[in-house]
Amino acid sequence: MNKNEKERINYLAIAITTNCNYKCFYCKPTGENIQTNLKGTINYESIKKIIKVAYELGITIFRITGGEPTMVEYLPELINYIMNLGENTKIRLNTNGYKLNNILDIIEHYKERIDIVISVDSVNEYIHGIQYPKYLSPEIKKITKELIKRKIETRFNIVVTKQNIEEINELIEKSFSLGVNIKILDLIIRDDYYGIKHQITGEEALKFGKDSYVSLEGVTSYLEKISDNSKSEYHIYNSFGIPRSGYFIGNQWVQVKDASKGAKYSQFCIKNCPYFNMCNEGLFSPFLSVGEILHLSGCKNKNLYYDLKGKDESEIRKDFNEILNLFEDTELRKN
Repeated sequence: MNKNEKERINYLAIAITTNCNYKCFYCKPTGENIQTNLKGTINYESIKKIIKVAYELGITIFRITGGEPTMVEYLPELINYIMNLGENTKIRLNTNGYKLNNILDIIEHYKERIDIVISVDSVNEYIHGIQYPKYLSPEIKKITKELIKRKIETRFNIVVTKQNIEEINELIEKSFSLGVNIKILDLIIRDDYYGIKHQITGEEALKFGKDSYVSLEGVTSYLEKISDNSKSEYHIYNSFGIPRSGYFIGNQWVQVKDASKGAKYSQFCIKNCPYFNMCNEGLFSPFLSVGEILHLSGCKNKNLYYDLKGKDESEIRKDFNEILNLFEDTELRKN
């Protein structure tokens, strides 16, 4: 591993499947996966080969997401594989809690190097007739209490929209009472959503996103009132992308991701990307999607999509290097 590789981002997100047990209105049918025409689950042997190369290039933190990753049978094996690459590897598992009970023991075994992120967007299942499948249900409360009992680092991710803004303060209070930390996220405006009544794309989706978007000022004002102290910049593993602030209440914290604060972009993004003026996410992390497509998180520039399927380790390494090089020269910009 050379000097430049050591200085690069050490974080890779992997959406191992497009399958999910929910259809949340602000999600898209393929979840965090980048291409809507590619569906299914990444082959286990292929993902191991890709992760091995990533680790050799200095990536030690792996965020596993989907779809819903707990629906994938090989997830426990994948956790073991990543943890056995070296003592410096860490995993962040993003889930809606669906089959989390089935893998509690392996999570507990590696609890010093793994944290769980559960998506919870409301106190009630329905708000003004709109269903929130990822609500603070009895099942979520039960699994959360078990995670905390086992001393497994756990946080809730809460996406704030005009539809659920009225419940956010109460949700923060109830989440804290369970012993979890929290990340507040504003809505990503894009051209594809499940929608409230039916799937929407294109201009209709963009309008829906803009209409559903709400400023986080009210939420941060509330956090300022209840917190003991705060930090204007607060990140856990990855300082790229949209700046995040932190609010601290006792031993717990709330991290806030607010796209209105701008984002970090590479010089390539600023000078050469045709999507720069419409991109709100910036350069956050390398991302592996179903189809074995390596790309930048949320990036629409297909010139930066690398199809790793069928490639040998040297070819995969070359593609990773091209992605990782983009993180070596970034700056904060507001569009």
